[in-house]
Amino acid sequence: MPYKTIICPVDGSKLTDAAAQEAAYLCKATGAKLMLLNVVEKWYRSAHLVTNSSEWQTIHEEWLAEGKKMLEEVAARLDKDGVKNIDFTVRDGDAAHEIVALAMEQRADLIVMATHRYSPVGKLFIGSVTDKVSRHAPCPVMWVFANL
Repeated sequence: MPYKTIICPVDGSKLTDAAAQEAAYLCKATGAKLMLLNVVEKWYRSAHLVTNSSEWQTIHEEWLAEGKKMLEEVAARLDKDGVKNIDFTVRDGDAAHEIVALAMEQRADLIVMATHRYSPVGKLFIGSVTDKVSRHAPCPVMWVFANL
């Protein structure tokens, strides 16, 4: 199946670096566009504390800027490795929801995600973004397990 658009969520961890490398490999092999995504969940999770104050606006802007800087660094590294069609976006919200929403908007062919090896009981108590995305995604989801 020729891929046209591959989405890879990244958060700056070594685990998501492994997923980005896998997504980059697939993009180079197929000529697909790589769409990197960073979701700023801190703002979403702190919604009950947020006010209209300028301090909160500054914090929010800093979180978004951190996400954008991280994506720029990952994109530059992957571009250097030979991936030429890279785009990225930063979003606020629940990570699983935003990943699925972007996949729908971009009509993605594949989502490449890093995951911990949680047991079913671990997923029950901890939750798993990868598991939630896999259950709701409009396209296949490739799980990348990294030995860290």
